[in-house]
Amino acid sequence: MAQRSWSDLPRDLIDRIFRRHLDIRRIDPKDLARCSLVCTTWRCVIADIWCKNLSLLSSASGLINKRILAEYQKFQRDPPEGCRVRIVDSLFHWEGILIGPQSSPYAGGVFLLDIHFSDQHPFKAPKVTFQTKVYHPNIDQQGRLCLETSWSPAMTISHVLLVIYARFNDPDPDDPIDFKIANIYKTQRIQFKEKAKAWTKKFATASQISAIDWTNWS
Repeated sequence: MAQRSWSDLPRDLIDRIFRRHLDIRRIDPKDLARCSLVCTTWRCVIADIWCKNLSLLSSASGLINKRILAEYQKFQRDPPEGCRVRIVDSLFHWEGILIGPQSSPYAGGVFLLDIHFSDQHPFKAPKVTFQTKVYHPNIDQQGRLCLETSWSPAMTISHVLLVIYARFNDPDPDDPIDFKIANIYKTQRIQFKEKAKAWTKKFATASQISAIDWTNWS
């Protein structure tokens, strides 16, 4: 993680850590965890101020792991419509599948997703990338989505996938990533639907379905 300074921290958090709490035992570990997401030297700085043993404090990485694991377990208990996920090689790396809604031009498509959580989760949006080509104004030619502007720490990956699934039925051409496709959606809706169906048939049906080991998604 890149080195950053205390000036990057929210002012209210600095006030809680350095001005209000004079006894380290009264500091909320969640506040210190938030510090660690921004400044990698927080342990040394606080130790210099109070000369206390910080071993009793939970590490930020542990809190992040618990948050992501809780999201995964909740997802498996109640998966959103048309969505599945699985862990690849760590809690921070998932794969996902979206099934195109029957009422959309993407019907019959099986869309593979690559999901990477930040080491600043949930304060930074996960990176969700389509591994399957999609003709859509809110997805670029590399399969990338822009989640940063709409993301909040209260959101989960379930929320993200629900939004993506809804966008299959209802694209947002006023907040596009691919402006050319957005313009076609606005001005030539029939042509847009035909192209989206053609891409779905070419890239998201036979070639993808045959490549998926469905035993891993049960």
